[in-house]
Amino acid sequence: MSNMQVSTAHDPKIAADHAEASFRTTAEAVRFSMRGEPLLASGATMRSLGTAANLWAHVKVYSSGGENGMHCHDVEDHCFVVLQGEATFEFRDGSTFIARPFEGVMLPKGTFYRFRANPVGNLVLIRAGGAQVTAPDDIDPRYGVPREIAMQRIGFDNQYFDGAFAANGAHSQPTEVLPHQFFAAD
Repeated sequence: MSNMQVSTAHDPKIAADHAEASFRTTAEAVRFSMRGEPLLASGATMRSLGTAANLWAHVKVYSSGGENGMHCHDVEDHCFVVLQGEATFEFRDGSTFIARPFEGVMLPKGTFYRFRANPVGNLVLIRAGGAQVTAPDDIDPRYGVPREIAMQRIGFDNQYFDGAFAANGAHSQPTEVLPHQFFAAD
């Protein structure tokens, strides 16, 4: 293992490029917390943690079920990381993966999948996605992502469908919060 460090101080062109780039950057960090996320008796929730031009993240909580309809996203790469509970992911080829806390899946655009919460309590996930979008400021208020991303879920029949579609599982069920029960409560 090397401890080699790369310095730009001796290369004036690289140093100048870095200095110029820092003056062009006006972005601000988005800070978020998932502490105190309500746990559920039924249904599912999806809350935006932050949105940037080509990256967005959400915390999702499922009482049961999951994203039951086999589907893909045609323009978005995304991943899921399990924080609590377990999820069984199933892929187009019939293979499965059980993700436990601090495990997850990376899904390049066009990857068909579905998942369900395993019956070990609420499933709490981080979902992060990214894509090159043409209108990053046109945000869909339901999902906290650019509008062109919100409706790009495709089923096996090559038809677009909404995530709240009944065949897609928990998001189509009424959401009931468990009183006084939270993820990572302080």
